Amino acid sequence: APGDASASPVGASNTRSPKIFMLVFGKKKEKIPTLEERGYWAGEWVCADCGYIYEPDPKDPFEELPPYWKCPQCAGPRRRFIKKAGDVLGKLDDTPMTAFIGVCFAAIAYLVYVAIST
Repeated sequence: APGDASASPVGASNTRSPKIFMLVFGKKKEKIPTLEERGYWAGEWVCADCGYIYEPDPKDPFEELPPYWKCPQCAGPRRRFIKKAGDVLGKLDDTPMTAFIGVCFAAIAYLVYVAIST
């Protein structure tokens, strides 16, 4: 109404204080547990074939890499990596694989012998 004292004229500023909103973007950052806290080897992993060093971080421990993961340098399989602690390297034991291959060759030789002799 024209005579109303409570009405403010057009363009006049509002005398009430504006509300202040604090905007926080993103989720609260959670503390990522260390590799030791999660039960993983925190040291380096070295490819026994080419010497490539995989340095794990808390997000991607070496033990959780997919089984088909390959060395980015020589494409060696994940099982060819050994633990490295300072200047000491872990032991890589291929005896079970070598024994299995020997048994397979013996079985193939036996089957070839049987096939030829009959």
